Amino acid sequence: MLRSFRQVFKSNRTPMAAVMIVVLLGLVAYLAPSGGAVSADTVVARVYGHEILMRELAEHMQELYQRYGKQASPEALKPFVQSQALRDLTNQKLMEELAERHHVVVTDEELAARLRAQLRQYPMLWDANGKLKPTAELKQEYGFNPALMERGLRSELLRTKLIQQAALQVPVDEAWITVENRLRNEKVAFQQATLTVDPNTVADPGDAALEALYKAGGDRFLQPPRRIIQFVAVDRAALSKDLQVDDAALKAAFDARKADNTEFKARHILFKAEGDAQIQEATAKAQLLRERLVKGLDFAKTAEELSEDPSAKGNGGDLGWFNSSKMVKPFSDAAATLKVGEISQPVKTQFGVHLIKLEGRREKKFEDVKADLAREITDSRFNARAQERLEQIRKRANGGDLAAAAKSLGSPAQLSQPFSNEPSAQVEGLPELPQIAGEAFRLKVGEVSKPMAFGDRHLLFRVQEERPEAVPPFKEIRTKVLAAYRLEEARKQAVAKAEQALKSGGLQAVGPVTDQAAAPLSGLRDLVNHPGIRKALLDTPVGQTTPVLWSQDGKLWVARITSREPAPALTFETRRTLIQDVQTAEAQKLLSAEMQSLDQQGRLRPGFSSLWGHFGGIYINASAVQVQVED
Repeated sequence: MLRSFRQVFKSNRTPMAAVMIVVLLGLVAYLAPSGGAVSADTVVARVYGHEILMRELAEHMQELYQRYGKQASPEALKPFVQSQALRDLTNQKLMEELAERHHVVVTDEELAARLRAQLRQYPMLWDANGKLKPTAELKQEYGFNPALMERGLRSELLRTKLIQQAALQVPVDEAWITVENRLRNEKVAFQQATLTVDPNTVADPGDAALEALYKAGGDRFLQPPRRIIQFVAVDRAALSKDLQVDDAALKAAFDARKADNTEFKARHILFKAEGDAQIQEATAKAQLLRERLVKGLDFAKTAEELSEDPSAKGNGGDLGWFNSSKMVKPFSDAAATLKVGEISQPVKTQFGVHLIKLEGRREKKFEDVKADLAREITDSRFNARAQERLEQIRKRANGGDLAAAAKSLGSPAQLSQPFSNEPSAQVEGLPELPQIAGEAFRLKVGEVSKPMAFGDRHLLFRVQEERPEAVPPFKEIRTKVLAAYRLEEARKQAVAKAEQALKSGGLQAVGPVTDQAAAPLSGLRDLVNHPGIRKALLDTPVGQTTPVLWSQDGKLWVARITSREPAPALTFETRRTLIQDVQTAEAQKLLSAEMQSLDQQGRLRPGFSSLWGHFGGIYINASAVQVQVED
């Protein structure tokens, strides 16, 4: 077959070359991150090849705004709403990717049936002939978008099918069902006491005792692979001469930002519109309404009644004070041309068509913003100079040792203590470690990072060395050995105290006692999520005391069972229902774990350096999404 392809290619060299060029150009265009102006079709994220468009993000943000109601203005909520919307849509695409991997499909027929059933619950959405009203009318009258409902139902069906598929693979034996039935239906009453342990009350015994614990510990103090980095830090003190700002620079910055120093107070009325037909209709509607408003119709009251901006319902369309940078350009440009009290002509933006009434205008004076400008210019200079210096060091080092290059530019290089790639890892003199540990372990030994900004410090580092999994020398981890010794001794003392107290004075001698009325143990999640405590509450006879155990929050715990009402025997139906519940609960855990794993793996490949990176990673278009998204 390959020989045949070559023959065809040789005999049709010119046409095939043209085809290959077209294919190549298309692939390059597809792989390239979207840039330029942001539109409804701009890709704001790509999750394993599944695209999230600006249109989807805006629609979901609008939905979230409606949920939050009048709690805050849209502008104040925007960072949170945008981050949450992108997180929700990313999870949705992860679900779709997972469904593809497990060959789970939601057919159009299934989706249509579920959508019809859902829509039938809302009679106002249907006309007299039993047909669904036009989408534009549904959006205008009820703020209802069938496309959003369809998208949500598809995700719901995919999730249900994935859980059903996974549930069938969960084996459930008789012992599991017996315990689960008891947890749900057996009623247990008990008294419990807790004792808080404070390891800090245990004195440091000295190196001899600690070394004995260290030697006897074996793999107890085994550390995962650890790395040492050579790092260069640049702070404000190192660049103090370059950061001074005189009045001339401040005045020039003030003059260059006159637009930002002019603030407007306005109200608006919004008519949502998508596409040319809707925009024309909304513009005509706005024009007619403007004529009535100019003649004296109350603008605030009208905004309450007619505006399709959710926030207008509680404040009459009031936008408060804003400058040009806080609004989209067509809106701020229109506001800037108005006189106080004047109402604009219809203004088209990406949100729809607006009518704007200007209620105030004020100019900030130089003295009012001087301190803010100085801070902003200083921050900007510091960030630029620090990045520039670290980039110079990086280039001079040329992938090698940073020490000489750093010294020549007045920023000495330092070596870190060994650290692991764990959230709790800490190194003295390197408070940024939690933010850079992942990158430090991603790079190969000898590789140099890019300059990184962390508020008042910028860092550049080189992976100096990797130490394999091992028990470090005692002196290196003495602090950890001491912490282990203190905790062990404090627990020994607490157990001895509790056991002695139980012999002499009962639960009251251990600590504060609380009564738990007879109830199924499944309702006591804080306790039964602990395997030892769950077993103790199930196995301890009435009138007796459980073993002394340690709760999940590190407290000593003990209880006395006061009564027990056995669970009813299982019938065929209750047994089947219980098995299904157990399988479904386990399947949900498996699905969540698989989703989390997909998410973590995808975020390790955020770019487009390869075809695999395009289809196998999670990319966020930073130019389209201005808000930092929480992982």
